[in-house]
Parts: sequence; C-alpha cells; structure tokens
Amino acid sequence: MFGTSLFQTLNHIHRTDGKGSGLSLSSYKVARQDLCCGNPSFMQNSEKSPNEPAISKMERDSYDLPSHDAVSKILSEYLHLLKKPKTQDRTESVTQKKPKSQLNRTFDVHSPIKSPTMPNFEDDPHPSEVTEHQTKELENYRASMHKMADDILALRSQVSALESENSQLRLDLSLHQDLGHTLLDDTDIDVMTKSEIADRIASLKFKLSSESSTAAAQKDRIQQLQNELIRKNDIEKEFVQLQRAHQQQQAVLKKYQARSGKITALEDTVRQQEKVIEKMEKLLDAKLKERNKEKSEKRTALKHKDEEELKRREIESVLTAENSRLREELHRLRNLPPSVIIQQPVQPFSDSEKLELLTQLARAEGRIQTLEQQLKENSRQWGKEKQEMLTRLSEYEHGFARTSTMILHDLPVKSVTDSALGHTRHRQLEPLK
Repeated sequence: MFGTSLFQTLNHIHRTDGKGSGLSLSSYKVARQDLCCGNPSFMQNSEKSPNEPAISKMERDSYDLPSHDAVSKILSEYLHLLKKPKTQDRTESVTQKKPKSQLNRTFDVHSPIKSPTMPNFEDDPHPSEVTEHQTKELENYRASMHKMADDILALRSQVSALESENSQLRLDLSLHQDLGHTLLDDTDIDVMTKSEIADRIASLKFKLSSESSTAAAQKDRIQQLQNELIRKNDIEKEFVQLQRAHQQQQAVLKKYQARSGKITALEDTVRQQEKVIEKMEKLLDAKLKERNKEKSEKRTALKHKDEEELKRREIESVLTAENSRLREELHRLRNLPPSVIIQQPVQPFSDSEKLELLTQLARAEGRIQTLEQQLKENSRQWGKEKQEMLTRLSEYEHGFARTSTMILHDLPVKSVTDSALGHTRHRQLEPLK
C-alpha cells in the first residue's frame, strides 16, 4: 500500500546511518501524492505497524530523526474526522428521503478481505464545510511534509560534513603517527639506553642543522633568483621604452618620407607645367606668324605700326638687357660668401667721407628696392600672361578656336605690340633656382 510504502521508506532512512541514501525524490513525491489524496487505506495502515518495536529501537540508534508515526500524529485530527460517525441529523435526513429506484442500484460483492469503509459525503448537509476542513488539513499536512523533507536534507548535509571532517581528522592522526614512527625508525624507545637516546638526539640535531643549512641555501638561491627576475624585469621595461622610441622615430621617418614624396611630385608637376607652357608658347608663336601673314596684305593700311614695331624692339632689347643684368646681379648677390667682418683699428672719418658712404648706402638700398619692385612686377605680369595662355589653350583644346575677327574683337585694351613685347620678354626669363 502507498501509506506503508512511505513509512517503509522513512524507516529505511533510519537504517542508513544518517546518510540519507535511502530516500529518493521520486519515492518521496509518490508518497506525498498518496497522502495528499487522502487515501483511507494509508490512514488505516498508519495506525498500526507490525514492526513497531524494531522501528522504535532503530529510532533510538539513529541521528535523532522523527519517529515512524510522525505523520499519523500530525494527521490525528484528519483521522478523527474520517472515523467520526454520522450525526443524528444526517440519519434523519436519510430516512426522510424517498426510496430510489432499484434499476441503477449497485450490489456489494462480499469478500473475505475487509475493505476500508469510505465516508459517505453525499448525504452531508454541509459539504462545503467538510471540504474546507479537508483542504485546511491537507495544506497543514503538505506544510509538515515540506518541513520534514527540509529537516531530512539538512541532516543529510550535516552528516556528510561530519563524515568529511572525521576523515580529515583520521588523515591528520595517521600523518602524526607516521611522523613519530619515522623519527624513531621503528626502534622501541623503552629498550634504548640513555647513551643511545643521546646519540639519537645528536644525530637528529645534526640532521636538523644540515636541513637548516640546506633551507638557508635554498632561501639564498630563491633570493638570487628573485633579484635576477627583478633585473630582467627592469631590462624588459628598458626594452619596451626603446621599442616605443623606435616606433616614434619610425613614425617621424615615415612623415618625412611622405613630405619628400610630395616634394618630388610637386617637382614633376612643375616640369609638366613647364612643358605645357613651352607648347603653349610654340602654339602662340604659330598664331602670331599667321597673324603676321594676314597683316602683310594690309601693310599699306598699317604703316603706322612699323613705328610701334621699332619701339617694341627697342623696348624689348632694353628690357632684355635690363632683365639679364638684374638676373646676373641677383645671382651674384646670392652666390656671395658671407661677409667676414675684419675689425680694423678705428680711424676717424672726415665729414666728406661719411657723407659719401651714406650716399652710397642710400643708392644701394634704393637700387635693391627698385630691383625687388621690378622683379615683383615681372612676376605678376608673367602670371597674368600665363593664365591667359592657359585659358586660350583650354579653349583651343575644347574646340573654341578664335578666328581673326574674334581675336581682333577679343583683344584686351592694351595693343598687340605690347602683348607681343611682353610675350617675348617673359619667354626669355629663366626659372628661378
């Protein structure tokens, strides 16, 4: 039966020396379900137990576990409710009922085994109260079973902890005994004389001193190794610092290499631009030649331009000579070595010499300023003409070629002679170094 199986399981827990290996979670759940369903056979079987003396003896030998009839004691009120006879009101209500039809009557089959009587709640005038009472009792029983299971688990964990502690104590005891036997070397101390004991103590002292010296040597060795480890750590830190510095130097080197690459690219670009400028100059020369051919037919109408041509040539020659002279002077000034100041004894200058020196200095400064202004003006003029040439070249490349009429109408305010003069002058300039 389910009730007896639960009590047998609990008794088996008592017989396991407190280890708790006899109760499994599945058997506990099955027994709990049988008890929660209010099985009357379990209630009746829980009243008496054939092995009650043996069980009580086991309880005395166990680890203070609950008794075998703990559940029956807890559920005494529930058992009392099941055994309570019908009241007089209940019998009167049954007698007052009309006799039912015997068509659906079930007949009891007599058996030699007496089955437990089930309480009849059909004729109960207060079924809700009885059901509520049963529910409360079942909840109390569930709470008690939960508490019992928690106690069992706590005892099981306590027993396992005590067993582990006991095994550790036994191990420590065996180690101490082995140490004592090792010291005595299987020699009976009662048989040994005083001299033998003294010799034994002396040998042990010598062994202790040798072991102490060995331990000191090992400590020194450990200290040396620690110092070596510290030194290697310092070396590693220095290596890391050097590595970082090397990485920084590599980054700076890459930066300078990138700059040098940019400079090389700029030089290539300048060379290409110079080639483009030369091509543009050739193209413009060809255009000028074509214009000159067209103008040769109209010489009669353009005689006054001969004078301008002469003036242009004169100006061109003058400007060319001046430009070459200025370039030579600039080149000479750049190539002059740094002046070495030789201190000479201070001699008094006369007023005329001082005035002459001041005049020369003013002339030199004025000439320098004039040269700088001329250089700036020439550079500005060259830039303007370069931009104009680039514009015309782009127009020519894209198919916007100008005819002779367009050229005459599209000319700037300055005359053609001035443009040709400026073109010739700038073409003779060399790039600055």
